[in-house]
Amino acid sequence: MRYFDARVIENRSLGGGYFVFRLGGCEPLAGSRPGQFVMLRGDWGRDPLLPRPLSLLSVAHEGRADLLAKVVGKGTALMERSPPGSRVSVLGPLGNSFPEPSCDVTDLLVAGGVGLPPLFMQAESAARLGLASGSEMLYGGRTSRDLVLLGEMRALGIPLHLATEDGSLGRRGRVTDELEARLEHWRAAASTRRLRIMACGPRAMLWAVGRIAQSCDIECYLSLEEQMACGIGVCLGCAVAAETRPYRYVCKDGPVFPASEVMAQATAASTSRSEGGQQ
Repeated sequence: MRYFDARVIENRSLGGGYFVFRLGGCEPLAGSRPGQFVMLRGDWGRDPLLPRPLSLLSVAHEGRADLLAKVVGKGTALMERSPPGSRVSVLGPLGNSFPEPSCDVTDLLVAGGVGLPPLFMQAESAARLGLASGSEMLYGGRTSRDLVLLGEMRALGIPLHLATEDGSLGRRGRVTDELEARLEHWRAAASTRRLRIMACGPRAMLWAVGRIAQSCDIECYLSLEEQMACGIGVCLGCAVAAETRPYRYVCKDGPVFPASEVMAQATAASTSRSEGGQQ
């Protein structure tokens, strides 16, 4: 797999530092699946040197690809200021994907902040297959400014449940509070449909989602975000502790993992915090 050149078609600001990067010339991304990502580098010289990993938000047949990003450093700041016509280098699609939507399963898609893209793409896939009613999007952020693309999600016909920590939109609290509420709803409904959870967002949120799924014995998949330099398993910079081997690599073995496989990382993090607090 090699990098290919693409062009910025549109760079749309969503406020709060969020923006959608629409690229043309992305025919190599045709057939990409929800959860996969690309390594992207703009035409900005040697600083910053390394490409940036970005999850795919949407891929169209005419060679168009959409990426959602938030300005968090120099690389994303340069992307956010890239005008239409700018050249970018893209490597992908990389990594694995979420399980496909199924007519006998209700998927609870749990997104936190900029972790939305792979779950938006999963919802888009469900809608395309006529299975929109079999998925629910649970989307949370610190404030209403962290919840973007709401109109696009509603247009898919996917039930949408929102949560903000400051209560400015949707439920006051974390998206995991909304997840527990939806699980209680399904328990009370005594539905015979199998539930499945898929999540992407901040690491602490993912571990909380994984613990909730384990306590309820629900199948769960987590899409991990990690800093990486290559995206193909060479630099070994994206290692996470795993259940079946000492480490797995987010770029090559993921980014989507069964929660049971990577919750060892959550246990290690919790133990490290506990030991640090006792010193």
